[in-house]
Amino acid sequence: MKAPPPARDRDRAAGFILRGLESGRWKKFLLGDGPGPWDKPLGVLWQRVVAECGVAGTLASDHGVAWEELPHETRMVLAVTGEHGVVDVAAGACRTQEKEWKREARYAGIHRPLPVDLDGLVPADFGALRSGLLVSGDFRDSGYKGGEDLFQRLVRSLTGTAAYLAAAHWIPAPLAWDVVTTAPLETELREKLRLPAPWTLVMHDPVPVAAAEADDAELTELIDAGRCIGQRPTVLGALLAAHPDGRLDTTSGFLLLSALDGIGRRGWMLQHAAFGDHAAGRALYGYAAQLAFARWAPPPALPDPDGRPEARSTLTRIARSEAGRDGAWHHVRLLNFTPPPQEPPPAHGERTGTGSGKRLTAGTWRRAYWTTGTRIGIRDEHGRLVGPVYKDGAVEDETFTREPVFIPRTRIRPDLPLAPTTNIYRPRTSSTG
Repeated sequence: MKAPPPARDRDRAAGFILRGLESGRWKKFLLGDGPGPWDKPLGVLWQRVVAECGVAGTLASDHGVAWEELPHETRMVLAVTGEHGVVDVAAGACRTQEKEWKREARYAGIHRPLPVDLDGLVPADFGALRSGLLVSGDFRDSGYKGGEDLFQRLVRSLTGTAAYLAAAHWIPAPLAWDVVTTAPLETELREKLRLPAPWTLVMHDPVPVAAAEADDAELTELIDAGRCIGQRPTVLGALLAAHPDGRLDTTSGFLLLSALDGIGRRGWMLQHAAFGDHAAGRALYGYAAQLAFARWAPPPALPDPDGRPEARSTLTRIARSEAGRDGAWHHVRLLNFTPPPQEPPPAHGERTGTGSGKRLTAGTWRRAYWTTGTRIGIRDEHGRLVGPVYKDGAVEDETFTREPVFIPRTRIRPDLPLAPTTNIYRPRTSSTG
């Protein structure tokens, strides 16, 4: 039997829809305590997406509209008046991706139905999740005559289009919690963040929103409670943008969130979030660090389509193959992560090696974090170290380099019971409401 959602999650799970987020717990989680306005960053990214998907060029050539000259920082430009009448820019941007949307939806139907609670996802589910970001109505022109949520249309059109422009990445389930709950990055690392593509969409198994908000004591409780998702709102990934030189674009990020709607159906959407030291902001930086510093395997090779790449029989064969399950059809890059070996617990009563001479009486969890400059030995073509890494004779850039290293969540003294309260890290800006 699954536990009910915590009290602070219940208001989120009911009627979870896109909205302006002027106040309330969702605003605090996603945007922090900043004064806003929050539509200005979206206007800037919308201007970019319309240009990158090709609609801006069509507006210029077919309608005489200079898209770059419109006031994107002060208005939501969803439609424009051109030489031949009103042009629905939002629908036009979505239509540039309609063919791929239909392909992914078709493949998703062949692959398998998604799990009801989205727990136990695999890389091949990437297309089902991405195609679920748009519905058929998003591709149809709107008259914008009132009664329509313009903010929701902007976010759906922006994120739905950008998601299909994005490079696909997948984080394995054992690492999902650690990525979402990574400790804040040092300023030095934030300045080094470079992304692999202009847009990157990364997904993984669901992680409770409560875990992203938690301090160490709360995170310990959630970890010990197990992976019970139930009705809780969850994080499934993120959509990030990069500048032309690869630097992380912190204008705005987008978290892929899932929750129950008013009648108990689980849905998901990309919701805008600010970078920063609040819960969602830390998670966005955690994703960016993985994309920048971790090792990612290239997409698996597709089985031979036998000249009929879109035939149902071919898609069925791909879906049943190991490469298909690993996301080959969607060109998914997988995080190349090997969990560290589990070391045997120290003998009872063994000293901790901290130098204090004291014996610990309780264990704890240390949340995942990135080091700023761990020494990595340089190896020759045979895999042998070319020289010392730490000892005399070690020379930076000759025998070793310095790289950020991800340290996963670690149980300290697993042979001991957890302490009643544990605080190694507490968020600088509380988002718990």
